[in-house]
Amino acid sequence: MIIWLNGAFGAGKSHAARELLDLVPDSTLYEPEAVGDCLRRLLPEKRLEDVTDYQDLPVWRRLVIESAAALLDEVGGVLVTPMTLLAQEHRDEIFGGLAARGIDVRHVLLEPGETILRERIAARPADPGQAPAAAEAARRWALERIPDYRAALGWLARDAYTVRTADLTPAQTAARIAEAVGGGEGSCGIVQTPQPRAETLAAGVLLFDDDDRVLLVDPTYKPGWEFPGGVVERGESPLRAGGRSPRSWAWS
Repeated sequence: MIIWLNGAFGAGKSHAARELLDLVPDSTLYEPEAVGDCLRRLLPEKRLEDVTDYQDLPVWRRLVIESAAALLDEVGGVLVTPMTLLAQEHRDEIFGGLAARGIDVRHVLLEPGETILRERIAARPADPGQAPAAAEAARRWALERIPDYRAALGWLARDAYTVRTADLTPAQTAARIAEAVGGGEGSCGIVQTPQPRAETLAAGVLLFDDDDRVLLVDPTYKPGWEFPGGVVERGESPLRAGGRSPRSWAWS
């Protein structure tokens, strides 16, 4: 299982996550931000200049899924993941990829309210070894992204279990999260593909256009590109199954 703590930058996700480790047995902290830090070192500078946020990099979203799955294989138990996700399409891709691997995700939104959020960001101390100028730039960056969070609240409130944190300490927030998740709250509505109980037959379609370009699809429920197609249902021919591919095909 993954307990994904979402919310605005500066909402206190990391503090609550560390407190949560003491309340959830066999839990491990998993911070996808570390994946972004690695990509800053690995990717060419020109590629990084193409985006304003590393979350916009497809490789980041793919590695977040793969790293979570590998970490769970290694340590088992529960991953506590404090990470802001404000783009619904990014949430769909990451949570869908985790669901395709049979990983249960509990989505929890920490919501302090904008006034408290701004106060917390302004009072946020510098990280150990961080220069004052860098700390001030980080606070300014978080404040500038509050409108993005406000715009995302509509789908976030529908998708996640919300914990109001304005009057809560990190320890109290963690206790609320543990109680809610223990009661089944935050479960995502993404349908997980059941484990096959027999041999599975699938049909794929290889299509070319007039310029000899090959058509591929990018599934939202798992990473990677594939030929369009589908699983053959009982009593269905492979030809008909191949024709049930998404209608939103597009050449690129």
